[in-house]
Amino acid sequence: MKKSGKFDYILLETSGLADPGPIASMFWLDDGLGSDIYLDGIVTLVDAKNICQYLGEEKPDASINEALKQIAISDRIVINKIDLVTSDEVNNVEDDIRSVNSVAEIMRTDRSRIPLDFVLDIGAYDVKNVDSIAQQTRKIDEHGQSHAHQISHDVHTICIEFDTQLDTLEPLETWIQTLLWEHVVPSREATDKQDGALLDVLRLKGLVQTPKHYDNDGSNNGEMKKQLVIQGVQELYDIQPGLSHDDGELKNKIVLIGRNLVPDRLVESFIHWLRLDPSTVHLLQ
Repeated sequence: MKKSGKFDYILLETSGLADPGPIASMFWLDDGLGSDIYLDGIVTLVDAKNICQYLGEEKPDASINEALKQIAISDRIVINKIDLVTSDEVNNVEDDIRSVNSVAEIMRTDRSRIPLDFVLDIGAYDVKNVDSIAQQTRKIDEHGQSHAHQISHDVHTICIEFDTQLDTLEPLETWIQTLLWEHVVPSREATDKQDGALLDVLRLKGLVQTPKHYDNDGSNNGEMKKQLVIQGVQELYDIQPGLSHDDGELKNKIVLIGRNLVPDRLVESFIHWLRLDPSTVHLLQ
């Protein structure tokens, strides 16, 4: 940082066994770095020939294996070595990846040949980039309509979409905090006990219409701050106002990528905590 301003990009390459979550959180939320360094995005390189065996690997401590974590948290995924597999095999690999992470951009290649603009200037953590996140969430619906792939693991993507403008952010934040910090689905009553395995949310993205009583630094410029952008990595999350250039109808969407996500239970809990009309809530996966 003593040479701040002389670097165009910093590419941090981790080992194949690294958990990208803590690294991403450090650069994404560290206020001490200011605006000199910001997290642009996470790219994962996938070996088309061998990835399937790694996705199914079971850890002795029952934790999520590294391959699933890296794919789940990624913003861009490169499927490499496609020259070593058949077209059907690479299609199955991509389906398996999309069943884990339905919002990441995917590119197929061999010998790691890719255009630089696929891995640079991603803007995945840009809180002002509402349109980019909206486009990513549309991929979930597209994937669900075009594929009926058998999921061979317990990490996948779901998206909760709802039409209602919230009165305040407090119920939504409480719901998110319970998921991320307590690793359970918020129950109807605090005393309710929850059966089943604890859930792990690896990546959270969301767009929410500015709530009716939302106040940002004492002002509520609804025309300039059409939506709030929610970003989360493992147990950390942030909500900031963002701008949309899309003149279409604004949608509220919460995207969760993680393990042991039971869609029906999550939607039921979401409707209860946010006091929504069930007919206005839709599940995409």
